[in-house]
Parts: sequence; C-alpha cells; structure tokens
Amino acid sequence: METKDKTGKLLYTISEIFNDNGYLSEKNKEYFNIPHYQRGYKWEPNNVNKLLTDIDNFIAGDGKFYCLQNITIVANNNVFNVIDGQQRLTTLTIILSYLGEKLLVNKKVRFPQNSIRKYSNQFLNEIVTRKDLEFPAVTWEDYVEKFPEYDLQDIGHMFNVYRAIEGWFEAKNKENQIFAIDKFLNKLLHDVKIIVNEVDGQTSEEKVFGNLNSKRIPLDGSDLIRAILITRVAREEARKETDLKNIIYVNERRVKLGWELDQINNWWGSENIKGYFSKFVSVKSELIGGDKKLFNEEHYPINYLYLLYAETKGKNKLTLDLIEQHTNSAIALYKEILKLHYTLQDWYSNKEIYHYLGFLFNVRGKNKANFREIWINWQTVASRDEFIEYLKSSMKKCFLGNDEELIDFKDHNTNWYEDKENELVMSLVLMDVIQSIKENQPNLPFNFFHKDKNDIEHIFPKKPKELKNKKAYIDFLNKFEKDQTKHFNLKNYDKLIQSEKYQLQLENHIDRTIAEYKINAIGNLVLLYNSLNRSISNSIYSEKRSRIIEYYSLGHFIQPHTFKVFTRDFNDPNQKNRDFEYWVNDDILRNGVYIDSEINKFFTPKSK
Repeated sequence: METKDKTGKLLYTISEIFNDNGYLSEKNKEYFNIPHYQRGYKWEPNNVNKLLTDIDNFIAGDGKFYCLQNITIVANNNVFNVIDGQQRLTTLTIILSYLGEKLLVNKKVRFPQNSIRKYSNQFLNEIVTRKDLEFPAVTWEDYVEKFPEYDLQDIGHMFNVYRAIEGWFEAKNKENQIFAIDKFLNKLLHDVKIIVNEVDGQTSEEKVFGNLNSKRIPLDGSDLIRAILITRVAREEARKETDLKNIIYVNERRVKLGWELDQINNWWGSENIKGYFSKFVSVKSELIGGDKKLFNEEHYPINYLYLLYAETKGKNKLTLDLIEQHTNSAIALYKEILKLHYTLQDWYSNKEIYHYLGFLFNVRGKNKANFREIWINWQTVASRDEFIEYLKSSMKKCFLGNDEELIDFKDHNTNWYEDKENELVMSLVLMDVIQSIKENQPNLPFNFFHKDKNDIEHIFPKKPKELKNKKAYIDFLNKFEKDQTKHFNLKNYDKLIQSEKYQLQLENHIDRTIAEYKINAIGNLVLLYNSLNRSISNSIYSEKRSRIIEYYSLGHFIQPHTFKVFTRDFNDPNQKNRDFEYWVNDDILRNGVYIDSEINKFFTPKSK
C-alpha cells in the first residue's frame, strides 16, 4: 500500500476536501464514493456532540489546526472509493448542511445506487444537503411512517445526528448569547484538517479495508514523511529513458528507500539510543485533534531524528509543513535527513563525543546544551579534534565560579551535599566521564549522566536526623572506633532513649566522634545506584566496599569514579594508605585533591 500525491501534500482543510476547486478537482474526480462493502453509517448523537465540543474548545491561530483521523481512499475511474473515513465524511456533510453550506457538500459523498443503500444516498443528497429543502421538522417515527423506504438503520443515525447538531447549537446559543456561529463555521472549514491517505489501486480494496479495520492504527507523522520521501525522491531521480526502464528504476528505488528508512527506524528503536538522544530534543511535535502529537516519538522512534532535524532548522516545533516546504527537491530533504542521521550515529560511536554530549545535554539549568548551536559548530569546525575541544570548553563553563575560575574541589569546608548539590552531581558525573575515557571502560549508560536513578552516597555516613535511626549510627561508630573504651554503651538503649538526658549524651557522643570528619566534603561523596545505596545504608566502610565489589562482579553497572574510590585507586601509588576496613578523614581529603587534579587536567587544553 502506497501513498501517492504529486505535490507530497497530505493535510487538507475541510474546505479543500469539499470545495469544487479543492481536492477532488485537483485529482479530476467528481465525488467520494462509499463502496458496497462498507458498513452503514453508525455515528450516535454523543459522537457528534463530542466532535462539536472539541472543535469549539480548540483555539486556532499561530498555525495550529485541529486534525481529524485520516481517511484512506483509492482512485476508481472518476471517483474516489472511501476505504476508511466514511463516518467522518458523512458527519461533516451533515454538520456543514446544518450550517448553511449545502451547495459545498451536495453530492460530494455518495452511496452506491445499485443496492439498498441507494436510499441512504437519496436521504443524504436529496434531503439533508438539498439547497431548497428544509430538514424535516418531525420525529423519526413520524418521518418513517410517511416515508417507509427510509426506515433503514444508517438513515436513522443520520436523522438523529442532524437533530443532535441542532440541539448542540441551540444549547450554545442559550448559554452564550454572543456565540458566533459564523466563527465556528470558519474554524471548521479552515482550521480543521484531514490527513488524506491515497493508496495504490492495484491492491484489492477489500483487502486494504480489512487490514485497516483489523489494525485500526492511525497514521503518524513519520508515516507521512516516509510516503513523501518514497514517492517523490524516486520520481525525481528517475532517468529520462524509455518508459519501461523508468518504471523499473522508480520501483527499485522505492524499495531501496523503504529499506533505508526501515534500517534508520530500527537503529532509533534501541532503548539506549532513544534514552540518550531524548535529552537532545527541545522542540515539540505539532498537535492534532487537541493534544495528540502528530509526530509521536514514544511510538515511532524515528521521530527523534525528525524532531532534531526541525531543531537544526531553528524551529521550535516539528510540523508537516516543514517537510512539505521542500516542494522543489525531495532529494535535498532526504540528503539532509540522512546527513543528520549518520552524523548522530558517528557521534554515538565516538567515545569522547558520546560522553561529552551526554554530559552537556543532562546538565540542569542554564548551561544545558542547545542542539542547534552544537550542530552549527560541527558544520563549521575544521576537524573532529577541534569539535571535541569545543565540547570540553562548553563543559568547563559549568564549573566556573563568579571569578571565571574553576571551582576549588580541594575546599573541604564547603558543604557540597547541602549547598552545592547541582555542582556536586555535575562533578561526580564528570569524574565518571573522565574515568570511562581514560581507562577505556564501557560507555556510561544514558541514565547515569544525571542523578535521577542515583543517590548521593556518604562514604563515611552522615549523622541521621531521625531519633529512631541513631541506634544504628552509634553501632556503626562503635565498629569504626578501634579503641573500645571510646564506644558508646548501647545496653538498655530502648529503655533509656526515652530520657532527654540520655538523648543529649548520645548526641554529644556523635558530635565529638564525627567532629574531625569532613562528611559533606566532595571527597566523602559519590553517586551510587539508588537501590544498591539503600541496601547498604549506614554500613561500615568495609561492608559497603565488599557489597559494591560483589555487585560489580555480578555484571551490574557501578559508576567508574565510585568504584575507583571504594577500591582506593585514587591514592598516590607511592603512598601506602591501603586500609580496606576504615575510611578516615585523610581518605576524604586525598580523594578531594584527586578530584581537583583530574578535573583541572581534563580542562587543560592539549598542547598543539
């Protein structure tokens, strides 16, 4: 099944659908025919009431439009057979007739004359849409008593829908004395659109109809782009030779184009790739039918590519108009899309670029990267190395203080945990990036460039706020303190804890014990996957270390910097501080110095 349109246009206003100079005229067709295999008209009053309310609530302007679900048609001599969409076309015919546009819609939708549905055709085109005839001002029962030939189910639905339309507008006029019916009509004609999917008539209509009705999956914007590219690129590339050779070439090229787009879509379908590039996207899809995305990246992953393409064009919204603007050259459009796709593939496979962009697009706040700026820079730099240095300089801006100097990571008196959480997370993620590249480790997973699934872990645990947690903390301090004479006696804790005096003794002991430790310094803090972090809680250092190594050995991901800290690889090899049981203040200070050294080296430009 293949969408065909010489212009590549797929969206049409309701005015264009029915106007004498509109879609039908463009295609040299007379009307929309409802084939014999179609079911009867089935809309209920509640269906049309919802449609009218949705259109009324829709606020037009700024290029926005309300989009009805697509219709699928196939050319048959001088008419279009409607494979899918007769309910919408018939309802629109009835609404527009009520609104005084009978000439516009008269005989534009017809039912077969050689069947019982000839009466449906008579009712729609000789009663509902006839210019010189008022709609019957009687009940349905009275009407069919007088005209028994019209006592058919689909005609009954048409009759009741017309009555529902009357009732809806009467209610509107009562609740709002200034309700402008002419403005509603204008909105319906010009701001409501239908996606027209014209398919190849070589396939059995009944088969297409069966497929559509078994799946009932509406077209997405990516399907529409695919249709434009496959039909127009092949046609533009066609060699001007004999007709037979031309036909063979076009058909072969369309097959290849379809295969290429399938391959691209498959690549974007990877969860890792979607998760990684989703952070690059800041533009939105245009909405249809109120709040439904025309380009739904959650269901059609190639839409991430199209959204980023819109961003390279400086747009804040991906619209079908952006694609249809390439009326002169679909080849140029396709080349631009391919260039973007293969560039993003290249970035994703390059270890440095992958990590630097992953960092920049996950930064919180004003320093978050702008994809269009980065794309423009990529287009203008002289080499890949120059682009990488540009990315590093962009990363450096995230760590500059008011004096335009790098943050002092050796400042052990700064409360990084409470006062500089954003800078802390950026610093620890940067350390993960540095370690991944420096030691050629596997790439950071896309969801480890930010804190969302990670906790900030105190290696030497912080003092708990809740009284109920302080017994476990005291127990930790007792295990930590080698001199047993300095242990706090927990005997009868549960009984004594009710005493304020005992509580004060406990608090004083904790404060004295941890006074020398820079608990909230950057050297005492790491990122750790939240479920693992919460399972080890306030365990002593040796237990935390053992649990983390075990978790890593089972094939789970541990942040590279975190693993390095717990295995003490940050220590100067000439210094013999390899105490794997205790984590002391000297370790905190050394780790802070190591972080400062690594980040400063990272941002030092390479000598040419």
